[in-house]
Amino acid sequence: MGDFRIADMAVGGQGAPLVPYFDWLVFRSTSVNRLLLNIGGIANITVLPRGCTPEEVRAFDTGPGNMVVDSLMHEFYGKSLDASGRTAASGAVSLELFSSLVRHPYLRRRPPKSTGREEFGESFVRDLLRSARRYDREDVIATASQFTAFAVYDAYRRFVEKQMRADEVIVSGGGARNRFFLDELRRYFSGVRVRCIDEFGIDADAKEAVCFAILAHETMGGRTTNIPGVTGARKRVLLGKSPFPRSACGGAGKIYIAAP
Repeated sequence: MGDFRIADMAVGGQGAPLVPYFDWLVFRSTSVNRLLLNIGGIANITVLPRGCTPEEVRAFDTGPGNMVVDSLMHEFYGKSLDASGRTAASGAVSLELFSSLVRHPYLRRRPPKSTGREEFGESFVRDLLRSARRYDREDVIATASQFTAFAVYDAYRRFVEKQMRADEVIVSGGGARNRFFLDELRRYFSGVRVRCIDEFGIDADAKEAVCFAILAHETMGGRTTNIPGVTGARKRVLLGKSPFPRSACGGAGKIYIAAP
């Protein structure tokens, strides 16, 4: 099963994000409001009000995830990432540098929205390095890491909190291994429980793989899995293409997953 995005794009959608259906299927709750936060290169959230239907799900990118910090670690130390956030924890956040980062116009842009290297890639990092010449390397890493955590909370405060006050934030992706990110998220989301997706039996690094396995299963069962309110599509459609006729697969079995 592959090419999951094409059918959504054929009805006017962006073909992404597709993970919110998985988030809704696995993590919706009748008792708590949840934010599903994935910190990959870019950070994104799925908003799940308690008892929500698929039509009530919202999702968008909040800003950089690991992308900026990874680039800085490569520039300064020749490393691919800040393992466990140790380098950030050894530095001090520069308020001057941080103030310039949080003025980035993407943070004020209203959802639906998405971003990537065009906003926070090589050009962004190059400008940041020019502005940070007089700072210690550890302080630059700490400040960029703080920006990632702040952008998540700022997106929640600006665009979610008035409609839904979160009870839990469930974190996945490579950034879930960064203790600095998690500590700062817990500080920003004071009174909200911040949890790693591992607590629910799903490896933080494997969420996307599990998601697309579920999407394939749903498609074989004839169930639509795009969410028009998230992708911008005109209607819900079956996603993905199979190299085998449906009858050759013996029909679809049943998978039951329930989050605590």
